[in-house]
Amino acid sequence: MKKSLAPNHFISIAHLTDTHLFAESDRLLVGIPTDGSFKAVLAEVKQTLPNVDLLLLTGDLSQDGSVESYQRMRNILDSYQIPAYCLAGNHDNLAVMQKHLPSEYVSLARSLNIGNWKIILLNSVVTQAVEGYLAKSELIWLEEQLNSERDRPTLIAFHHPAVAIGSPWMDSICLTNQDQFWETGDRHPQIKIVINGHAHQDFDQIHQTLHDSVRCLVSPSTCVQFRPQTPTFQVDELAPAFRHLRLYADGSIHTEIHRLKSGQFSPDLQAAKYNND
Repeated sequence: MKKSLAPNHFISIAHLTDTHLFAESDRLLVGIPTDGSFKAVLAEVKQTLPNVDLLLLTGDLSQDGSVESYQRMRNILDSYQIPAYCLAGNHDNLAVMQKHLPSEYVSLARSLNIGNWKIILLNSVVTQAVEGYLAKSELIWLEEQLNSERDRPTLIAFHHPAVAIGSPWMDSICLTNQDQFWETGDRHPQIKIVINGHAHQDFDQIHQTLHDSVRCLVSPSTCVQFRPQTPTFQVDELAPAFRHLRLYADGSIHTEIHRLKSGQFSPDLQAAKYNND
């Protein structure tokens, strides 16, 4: 994607994650209709960010890995006519996703340049596991991408959080080889942002590498939210949300969370407790 970027202008990205669509459009996840909440979040993007450049979706697009869920997501995204870049999460079926999700507006491209920025999308999924891991081949490819354009400020996206977020139960199922990933980060000061999903909550922390600092971001889900800073799984009553990113030509960024109105999509806390028992 080519876009010129003056020093005082920015790339506008809406980060959406953990949509958890089902084969059936009316299925609920902990009392929330995931199709409905996804569409509502996209409508909020369209209303609040009329000039958004792209959508970035970081996994668990589907809850059940079904053909129908990916076809419906493709049709929903196509209707907005905004370029969408997608990667897989632990609930996704990558083979099915690769066959049925791409379209004119929906891409599974692994990297792109936009404005002064480079965006790299990685696969942290481990087959039949909840936790994440970046395979050696993935880290080698990442190194090649970073070596090819050292002067571009870079955003790296994958599903599982790259740092501990302060909830022991979630930290145990995040990226399990974080040290290996950050060894790569130590060699490449052009990395400005690492952005993830999986944790269903807002998280924003600076990670210090050998040469620079990296903004580590986790974004809320478009459906169910998890309560932060808890030792065990707990559902939060916060509304579905997305993150807006402004990427400036000089490598600086600005970000904020946009939530739907409180009460528009409320979780069934009893169902959440039952599903976790």
